[in-house]
Amino acid sequence: MKILTITALVVASVATSPLCAQQMRLAFPSFDPGVRVAMNEEFSAPGEPRLQMDVYRPPASMPAGRGYPVLVFFNRATGADRSGQFYAGWARMAASRGMVAILPDLRDGKQGEDFRALMAYLDEHATHLGMDHDAIAVYAASGNAYTALPILESPEAKLVKAAVIYYGAGDVKEFRLDLPMLMVRAGLDRPGLNVAMTELASRGVSQNAPITLLNYPTGHHAFEMMDDNDATRDVIEQTLTWVKRAMEPATLLAAQSALPEAEAAGLALSGNFTKAASLYATLVAAAPADSRMRLAWGETLIGAGEFARACTEFEKLRGKGLGPRDVGLPGARACVQAGDPAAAVKWLESIPARFLPAQVANEPAFAPIRDRPDFKAVFARPAS
Repeated sequence: MKILTITALVVASVATSPLCAQQMRLAFPSFDPGVRVAMNEEFSAPGEPRLQMDVYRPPASMPAGRGYPVLVFFNRATGADRSGQFYAGWARMAASRGMVAILPDLRDGKQGEDFRALMAYLDEHATHLGMDHDAIAVYAASGNAYTALPILESPEAKLVKAAVIYYGAGDVKEFRLDLPMLMVRAGLDRPGLNVAMTELASRGVSQNAPITLLNYPTGHHAFEMMDDNDATRDVIEQTLTWVKRAMEPATLLAAQSALPEAEAAGLALSGNFTKAASLYATLVAAAPADSRMRLAWGETLIGAGEFARACTEFEKLRGKGLGPRDVGLPGARACVQAGDPAAAVKWLESIPARFLPAQVANEPAFAPIRDRPDFKAVFARPAS
């Protein structure tokens, strides 16, 4: 399966259908028989409507360390619905791979309210549940994804550290840059849904959100029960491996430490150059020797129309080990628009002829100096 970093059907009702359970075998890999299951544990606050969950814990022989990572299954269900073989199968699989899996009550029409109650309970009872408070992921599929995505991508859902979306999409305009998301696309699904998933993934990537798209080209919608084959089992294994890796302490720490720069890059990608330049200014002040950071700042200043400041910043990058075209072209563009044609030509001269495409001479930015002899001479040099 190829992994790329680039109104839905509803699987829940199908997956819990008794007829479906009799006729279809779930294509999950093998379970560990030692998985421990606690049914109907209450998580609602005192005085609130009663909400329960089924908790699947790894076998006792599997060491917990700092607590097990957690995978919550976002599925509108209440009571007996939680025991349907589709989600129970997923929960057993996750627990077999060293995670605490949770199947909660999420009432139809009140999923957001009930999910927030669940997160508040997990936040308070992490030790009791044997879970790692800082390693909670959420799985949502099909129609559940449409409801879950806006909730998970909300800045308020900080307790959720990773998300898995199976064959589903949702209405998300702004993505959390601190929420790694694995989107799993079933290639044989309805075209409209796959288009929606592709658009959602593209929107997230355009904001520099940490999205991974796993394409299962021969999978149908709800392939876990529709396609009983090794390809399906491989996708499930990849999913669970991805979740565990995404929630490892070192991975979370690395992502968190890089978040300010990722945010600045995302703002620049989405065209908010003024705010991006402000963030980069702070980052450069904290790490003035970081040439790559200063280069990104200079290019963002160009986007914000601060050409003179950009020209000055690029001058500080001369001889700092950056690729001559990488720094020379934006340096020339900044300086010519800042009204310093000599500096612009000097930048162009610093780029070896073989690395300077001829079409650069026709860029609109260079129109004011196109007739200068020294500008023409730059593009008349033989490639070496």
